[in-house]
This record gives sequence, C-alpha cells and structure tokens, in this order.
Amino acid sequence: MKRLLTLGWISLLAGCSDANLSQLDTLLEEIRRTPAGEPPMVMPTMPEYQPVDYRYGDARSPFLAPESIRANNTVAVMDSALAPDPQRAPEPLERFQLQELRLVGTLRMGGKQVALISAPDGSVTSVREGNYVGSNYGRITAIGPQEVRITERIFNQLQGWQERQASLTLDE
Repeated sequence: MKRLLTLGWISLLAGCSDANLSQLDTLLEEIRRTPAGEPPMVMPTMPEYQPVDYRYGDARSPFLAPESIRANNTVAVMDSALAPDPQRAPEPLERFQLQELRLVGTLRMGGKQVALISAPDGSVTSVREGNYVGSNYGRITAIGPQEVRITERIFNQLQGWQERQASLTLDE
C-alpha cells in the first residue's frame, strides 16, 4: 500500500514538470517591461486591398421602380382626386407626425369649436375644422369636447392615394 501511494506521488510530481519554463520566463519579462504591466499588443496584419469593379453601373437601380411602373404611377398619382394639393402652403402642425401631437383642450369661440394642440417643440396651436395637422396631409373634419377627428391622406404604391381616419383625444 505504501509503495502504491509513493508511486502515485512520484507520477503526480513528474506531471508538474514543464520543459518550457524558459519560454514562460521570457514572456513574464516582456510583460514586466511594458508600462502598465500588460502584455504587448500584437497588431494583426491587414489583408491587401483589392479593388472590385462594379459591372452594373449602366443598369436600372434596384431601388427605383422600372420605367413602365414609374410612368404609370406618376400619371395616376397626379390625376387622383384624393391627391394633396402641391401648391398649398403647409400649416405649422404639418411638420410633426400625428402621434407626436397632443390635444390639450377645446373651447368655443365665436360659435365655432376650437381645439388647442400641443406640438413636441412645446408650442400650443389653436386649430379649427379644415386646418391641416400631421405629416400625412391630415385635415381636421370635426372637433368635439373630448376629441378631434382627422382624415389623413396616405399613398399606397398599389392603390394610389387613400384616406384614413384618425383622432386626437383629450388626456385626462
């Protein structure tokens, strides 16, 4: 039993010996010589740049519709009864997305309902029926005591200009 235990200890100690201790000593000496005690940074070599010719410069851009579709849609876009008037001057609240606007109050002035809408820049604007709000050509169709109803015009590539109903409600 004693022999077996001795043999075990000898084999364990023999496994701990390393012939490359000099390599470890060299690495530790390099680390000690660096200013922060960190191992020296080895920069990988960059592969050499090889230019590639673009062969499709004269072809149609994949990000634009083909000429036939673009020509048909341009006519349809401009001829649609729901298309917005490009000559109309934009109103102040058309700079913002409808989701960014907040209804902060309504009141009656001169027999007509008026809504007070807060913009993200901190300004509050009074609007009436017929005013435009939001970036999707939204037009105010009705103002109630708790809500402003809006009809937006959005463009769909397949169906052209479409109307969509939206509303701003008074936060309580």
